Amino acid sequence: MDNMHFLIPFNDVNHWALTVVKPNEEVVYYMDPLKRRIDSQEWTEVVDNAIVLYKGTMNTPMLKKKVSWENMAGIPMQKGSVDCGLFVMRYMKEICQDKEVQFASKWARRGNLEYTEDDINQTKVEFAKYFMSHNAI
Repeated sequence: MDNMHFLIPFNDVNHWALTVVKPNEEVVYYMDPLKRRIDSQEWTEVVDNAIVLYKGTMNTPMLKKKVSWENMAGIPMQKGSVDCGLFVMRYMKEICQDKEVQFASKWARRGNLEYTEDDINQTKVEFAKYFMSHNAI
């Protein structure tokens, strides 16, 4: 339970970003495919309050006065204006497949990581197959 992560896609004014919450460590990682910093005070309050409620439910005191928010500056950046949702899905896939859960160190600093058009097309195909096989359409 100590290494628990919640992956929460977040849509703010028709733009998707990913919030990864580690409630036991009171840390939130924010991943915006346009590499913007979090701009929604409402969202940060919702997530911060959820962590406080979670810790209370678990009878675990807060370790810090304030939840830490970290902007992941090294994530691959979208090039177009409509691929944000696909990038968020790709981030989630990579996090879920990473057995060591090292995404924070991998994406914390600016780098030259990018997704190719083939990477994004593969994401489209994988999710289309998933939804079709689960009768979601």
